[in-house]
Amino acid sequence: MSPAPETSLHVLSNLQKLKSALGLPLLVSVSRKSFLGATVGLPVKDLGPASLAAELHAIGNGADYVRTHAHGDLRSAITFSETLAKFRSRDARDRGLDHA
Repeated sequence: MSPAPETSLHVLSNLQKLKSALGLPLLVSVSRKSFLGATVGLPVKDLGPASLAAELHAIGNGADYVRTHAHGDLRSAITFSETLAKFRSRDARDRGLDHA
């Protein structure tokens, strides 16, 4: 990512396009990066929640691999997110909204 917050935010918000254009697996490393601090106005030591949000966004938008400082937190967040997605799919299916 770039030290300029706008560049990093642009890349992070366009991961699917980048992955599609490259045709390669995507590794993202946003944990504790300065662009997060510049965006949320916090020092590096307090960027855990912003890092986790950026990592989950990356995973949800095409990242194949994520380098993180908070392995346990990220694993828990992924588990919860996957569980929630299963419930959302089940609820849509139960209401006849799955279209599959």
